[in-house]
Amino acid sequence: MTLKELNILLPEKKQSSACLNEAFSAQVLGVSASSLATYRKNGLGPEYIKIDNGKKGRVLYPKTALVEWLNKTIKTA
Repeated sequence: MTLKELNILLPEKKQSSACLNEAFSAQVLGVSASSLATYRKNGLGPEYIKIDNGKKGRVLYPKTALVEWLNKTIKTA
């Protein structure tokens, strides 16, 4: 998958964003948001950025990290 292919999957307003929130990232990866959170907690998921601390902190996933993780995961499957 390429960044261009990823952007095609997204709504137009999300195509210009550098990062996606957890819900959109999970949708792109084809998993639930809770599965993505579990991957993150176990160090298995894509690279992410945490904004603020605690439970209310936002987690964002750079689109490039999603593409890299998807491609790495597909190769090892």
